[in-house]
Amino acid sequence: MMFLAGMFAISGAFVSCDDSDDTDGVNKLEVTPSTDISFKADGNEDVVLTVVTDADKWSVEKTDWITVKQNGNKLTVNAEANTTESERPGRITISAGNAEPVKINVLQEALEVGEIVLSVTPSDPIAFEAKGNEAVVLTVTTNAAEWTYTCPEEWMTATKEGDKLTVNAKDNTGDAHVGQIVITAEQKTVKISVTQKAASTEPDPTDKIAGSLTTADALSHTFPYKEPQAVKKTLTFELEKAAEAETRVKINFDEAYVAEFNYLNGTKHVAFPKASVAMSNNNIVTIAAGATSATIEVTLSPSAELNTKDTYMVPLQAVAESDNVTVKTDAARVNFIVKQQGSKTVRNFLYFEVNDTNPLNALEYVLADGQLFFDAVVLFSGNIHWDTQSGKPYMHYNDNVTALLKDKDLYIQPLRDRGIKVLMGVLGDHDGSGPANLTEKGAEVFAEHIAEMCVEYGLDGICMDDEYSEYYKAPTNEYFTGSSTSLKQATYFLERANYYMKKDVPWETMTAVFYWGVYGSGMPAINGRQPAEFVDMVNANYGGSASPVAGGDKSMCSFMSVECNLGGGWVSEDSARQAKEAGYGWCMWFALDPVLGREPWSKLSAAAKGLYDQELMPRTGYYKKTGAGRYDPTRYEE
Repeated sequence: MMFLAGMFAISGAFVSCDDSDDTDGVNKLEVTPSTDISFKADGNEDVVLTVVTDADKWSVEKTDWITVKQNGNKLTVNAEANTTESERPGRITISAGNAEPVKINVLQEALEVGEIVLSVTPSDPIAFEAKGNEAVVLTVTTNAAEWTYTCPEEWMTATKEGDKLTVNAKDNTGDAHVGQIVITAEQKTVKISVTQKAASTEPDPTDKIAGSLTTADALSHTFPYKEPQAVKKTLTFELEKAAEAETRVKINFDEAYVAEFNYLNGTKHVAFPKASVAMSNNNIVTIAAGATSATIEVTLSPSAELNTKDTYMVPLQAVAESDNVTVKTDAARVNFIVKQQGSKTVRNFLYFEVNDTNPLNALEYVLADGQLFFDAVVLFSGNIHWDTQSGKPYMHYNDNVTALLKDKDLYIQPLRDRGIKVLMGVLGDHDGSGPANLTEKGAEVFAEHIAEMCVEYGLDGICMDDEYSEYYKAPTNEYFTGSSTSLKQATYFLERANYYMKKDVPWETMTAVFYWGVYGSGMPAINGRQPAEFVDMVNANYGGSASPVAGGDKSMCSFMSVECNLGGGWVSEDSARQAKEAGYGWCMWFALDPVLGREPWSKLSAAAKGLYDQELMPRTGYYKKTGAGRYDPTRYEE
């Protein structure tokens, strides 16, 4: 698409730093992705660009209705609501030193007749200090005749004038505040999270030594159904430097923080029973004079109060007990996540063909004791692509996957709230990119991108599928090895993806692999780790059983892969019971769809009887897919 000078207004430059540029030679500038951006008239998801340059600064020029936000080397792009019945073109221009600027065209759709739009800028969460705050001005864009707002009036102030809403927090003399500003125009609503720090109980003397609470242990734990045992976790409190005197820090069970965590992260965790948490040394970490750290042991015990539906949180907070220490605000907490396993020792793994099917249908398959039949769902599928300008790998989503991610609270979170893991399928797409030809640098970049995807869309991990990559089309650069492929390269990516998901995603994640292409049980060790340390589940082609990778056993394997549409694979009550007794941990199902009649009830029922000695209850409802990129969150009765 061509744009002529003067077609749109350009706002001022947006600069990342103030150092002078290096003018020796030509600077490098890469932006990923750098393809054209299309926005709807309203209700758009952020588009995140990655900017890589060797210049000392980079800047952005943009059309006035485009919004941008910088965080390190990330540029988040969105659009204000279009209140006109004409589409509007725009452009983002990213400059760095003397490099050739990168120009990205942006096109926003016209307002549909009768459509109400609403956007608020900025719409990021607002964090106020305890006192002395500056007001925040929000700009409301809508074509509605009137808009209204609500906010926590007991600790906030708000003034509406024209299209502006000016908000601030009153000085806080008590506990921390959590709330939201809700702006409404007819049926449209925008919610902005607001927090305020608690009042400081005393000044923070500069001679105090700062410290952090950490743990090297896994943050998640699942109590088994049979003979659950207490689990021990170790917390470490570490000072920035040694203290001359003994230092004491108390570890509190901060039950009130669970509600704040849920609000800020969109979760529905329940506080773990406090009576089932025990800490050594009367909850006190004591650091000897001259030392920099000490540990405390936390014991989490099974409890009859736990159920299989809820996810529990153990909210631990470090609080200074002696006068010579202060606890860093951003390193004061460790939160353990706990689940109670149900009676199911073999779980069901379901690929949804989301081009055809609404994934909410997984909720309709229930065992006689109330447990859900399906334990993990794959959105099949997102795709690995490579950016033709930067050469980097990234995730691409078709219209159907995009719709599910955009409305994650409607189509993804309800599954997670019921204990179903939701994974993104990662599939080749005929463009030459795939897991088997990633260089170590390419694997690192793509793995970090995968972790960001999980955080952004509330996903529980990935399911890798080395199909359709057509490696003969592949580029040869610092991210890809061209048509040269290997199982080692594909396995290296899995190890890196596991690393970044465990590091960056604040909930338990999962890595599953379909044995196809280069992937199989012969995966090598990577970075000193056996494959079973970074692969959680494997499944084979229809009609087959998977074998474990090195370091694993049958509990990570699917004993059968069932194709629900074309009829591949078979499960009987006897075969399911034999698989359970043999130690298999999974059964794989593909392309289930009750609306389209892809529902092999005899196999599903046989699996329920053989695996769980239970009936699969008759399905009483279903969810529709209503068209390309459209789903309906309404449950319909049979």
